[in-house]
Amino acid sequence: MEYAVDVQDLWRSYKRGSETIHALADFGMSVAPGEMVGIVGRSGSGKTTLLNQLGCLDRPTGGRVVIAGTDVTALPDRDLVAFRRDHIGFIFQLFYLLPTLSVAENVGLPMVFARRHDPERVKQVCERVGLGGRLGSLPGSLDGGDMQRVAIARALINDPALLLADEPTGRLERRARDEILAIFDDLRADGLAIVMATHDLEQAAHCDRVIELRDGRRVMAAAA
Repeated sequence: MEYAVDVQDLWRSYKRGSETIHALADFGMSVAPGEMVGIVGRSGSGKTTLLNQLGCLDRPTGGRVVIAGTDVTALPDRDLVAFRRDHIGFIFQLFYLLPTLSVAENVGLPMVFARRHDPERVKQVCERVGLGGRLGSLPGSLDGGDMQRVAIARALINDPALLLADEPTGRLERRARDEILAIFDDLRADGLAIVMATHDLEQAAHCDRVIELRDGRRVMAAAA
């Protein structure tokens, strides 16, 4: 079986004067296609550091990160940028939408960076997340739930193997949160691997598995 994510003996260390800080220490995990794994822990436990490693935004001090069969720790910087663009989707708590661009334009941005143009793909992905009637809308006219739908569609536009979500419902009220989690259920049913960092234990319980981080180390893995 080829995992969507396979992390082995991962370390991320920093120097603070004469002291070495281990933001991640001897961490390992595997995520199968169609599986959603929740990452929980207090602030400073290593959740964001882990997502940065999985998202190829930072390089480890030691260990390996294999995504969809590719050892990303061995890729040159230029190849790493292209791999991140084409194989990994990101969803953040703050949405990060460009206010002067329409829903369709925000969703299609990753394709622009890849020098591709496919309006039909943009329409298809927007319809999948429930935005089929809002393609021409500006972000300022949307509520929080719909802004997060735009962010999800943008993350899906290049058909990634892995979706990373950092507190994706932290700014949403319960109904919108439940609707976003329902979209995640639909995506993993289609075989998309999802890793979600959250401080909300109720939300984490929606995942197939939960991994707790404490001081950069994995301290718990259990069925949700």
